Amino acid sequence: MQDVGIVPSAGKLDSTQLSFVEAQETDIRLLAPAGSGKTLSLLHRCAELIRRSGGKDSFLIVSFTRAARDEIRARLSEPTFSSFATEADVVTLNGWGHRRLRVMSSSPRLHVSEFERTNLVKTVLAPATSAVPALEKGMKDQPFKLPKMLAFLLDTMKTLGFDHEDGSARMADERLDSLDSLGLLPLLEDYMVKLEELGVLPNRRWESFLDVALPFFSASCVQQYATGSFTLEDQKYGAWLDQRRQLAAGNPLNPDDAITHILVDEFQDINPLDLALILTIAKLNRSSLTIVGDDDQAIFEWRGAAPDFILEPDVHLGRAFATYILEKNYRSPRNIVTKSVRLIGHNKRRVEKKVVPVSSVEAETRMYSGDTFLDSVEHVLAEIRAFVAENSPGARMALLSRKRAQLIPYQILLAREDIPFCAAEDLHLFLSGTFDRLLQALRTRTLAGLGIQLPTIVDDVMALCNSVQRYPLRNAEADAMARHLRAARPKSYDAAIDQLETYEGTIRGQKDDGKTAKDFAIRLRKLLHAPNVRSAIEALRSLYAGFKKDYGRGTEDIFLADPPFAYLAEFSESYGEDFQGFVEDLEKAKDTLVKLPGMDSEDGAGEEWRKPVHLMTALRAKGREFDTVVMLDVVDGIWPLRSAQTERALEGERRLFYVAMTRAKKRLILTKSNRIGDKVGLPSPYLAEAGLP
Repeated sequence: MQDVGIVPSAGKLDSTQLSFVEAQETDIRLLAPAGSGKTLSLLHRCAELIRRSGGKDSFLIVSFTRAARDEIRARLSEPTFSSFATEADVVTLNGWGHRRLRVMSSSPRLHVSEFERTNLVKTVLAPATSAVPALEKGMKDQPFKLPKMLAFLLDTMKTLGFDHEDGSARMADERLDSLDSLGLLPLLEDYMVKLEELGVLPNRRWESFLDVALPFFSASCVQQYATGSFTLEDQKYGAWLDQRRQLAAGNPLNPDDAITHILVDEFQDINPLDLALILTIAKLNRSSLTIVGDDDQAIFEWRGAAPDFILEPDVHLGRAFATYILEKNYRSPRNIVTKSVRLIGHNKRRVEKKVVPVSSVEAETRMYSGDTFLDSVEHVLAEIRAFVAENSPGARMALLSRKRAQLIPYQILLAREDIPFCAAEDLHLFLSGTFDRLLQALRTRTLAGLGIQLPTIVDDVMALCNSVQRYPLRNAEADAMARHLRAARPKSYDAAIDQLETYEGTIRGQKDDGKTAKDFAIRLRKLLHAPNVRSAIEALRSLYAGFKKDYGRGTEDIFLADPPFAYLAEFSESYGEDFQGFVEDLEKAKDTLVKLPGMDSEDGAGEEWRKPVHLMTALRAKGREFDTVVMLDVVDGIWPLRSAQTERALEGERRLFYVAMTRAKKRLILTKSNRIGDKVGLPSPYLAEAGLP
């Protein structure tokens, strides 16, 4: 649950809150930094509006998580807000859209999981792919990778505001121009690159991309709505279509049914589809709009959100907004407020705010520096042990990373020491298929070191061959290679690999005089003769090197989306030659994580999420607070990411750092390693900007 901190009680609003509550303007932008009491202010605003209307107004209050929705609903039960509680519809945008979807389709079926969405493309949407020659051929050539990618592309195009009812080139060009101005075009460029690499596109030109993507998108949407087969994104996309059709039909709403006021929380996190839906609802109902959020906490551009909407609402929403800013932070320690304000002030694309800390408490800030990544791990582990030993009721500690791979050593160590912790579902690298293959490879290395003759030698070597680079062998090729290996009746792994070097059959559809087989053998020997665990991990990095470019598998397997070999290799050094111990610890970590539930739209209501130690990326920490926050590897190249090259990207990274550091209630600990793997660790520039140690 979110910690509400010290907020003003009913009737004791501060001057900035009161100015917003009593505002006379119709359309308002409320900028509410973290801990400024925005929920209380919103509800008092509604109470004021219902008073002015004599009880005739109605409200649609939109939140973006069920946790936020439930918090607002709980507040509505307070006597202070009883005057309008029955007239306030508090929903997530997805929830509101789902109601409309049920009206549009008698029995809508939601395809939620990746498997269901992929199967949707293969079955229900087969006519859409068959209608595009390049896709029809691609589905035959890439029957596993392409359907998954198309499922993601379909939802992404909806998120980014494409309109299948206007499939014109003009619409597409205007959409691309708009996305470019919002900094969201790279989201589509990724698909263009992937489609070209899979042979679907002849080049990486937008004309080629649109020739394929646009007809697929339009035909798929038609097929979806004809069959009642939807994804989660259709809850909003379908609702937008429904509201737009009602608007176009010119059917006036019954005044008793119309929504008088729409209030949208976390407006900095909305995407083009969210915006289109909100604007259409408002236009149909002739509603006033109150948009609430904090441009300094806009951190979801990677999933289509654009801070431009809250930064320039007059431009993007087509109406004039009066701006009010809440200036008092009731939640964070004084020094965290001042340092975070100093940091975020370096962003140019933001609204200047005066944020005053109410608390006189100073958080403890500490930096742990070490020569290596392992030094940092030891410091953090000591902090975790001390924190857990205190056994303070309700106290929580968070390890925040920029990359998922940074958390792997802690997942292993905490599981090994039986320290209670929880990790967000999307961090379960150990639950991926690739991790299982890696684990099996380490078991094979362990057995090879024992020199035992096993009946599974050929099967084990074949499994390793399927892990080399990014493409597994085709079934017929794997069968032929296995027959070749068995013909030699190998009595050791080395003998099997010697036989592999003589294989000259087809691999990946080509014959190359045995060059690929010899390359397989070289890589496998490095693994099976690795003198210690770290060398084995380095050899596995070579085996799996191509997976990071395998978009078809990388989209479904988080291990491949963020390969963690650098951290695994560094961490594994402490195991020396103890292969069996390393494998056992990995298996224990996996078993521990399997038992954890997923997060319910980030509300963390389950008992498991009340454990004292939390592991998560900074992106997942937004909206949460912890007694102690540890920000891991605060070095340049991670905070900000090395891939952040543009000013827009760097500002986004700075906002993420700002969000991470403001999660701390009592202690903020930062770690910095002088070397991570083979890279020198230089301090993050954000440390100096914030004035942190």
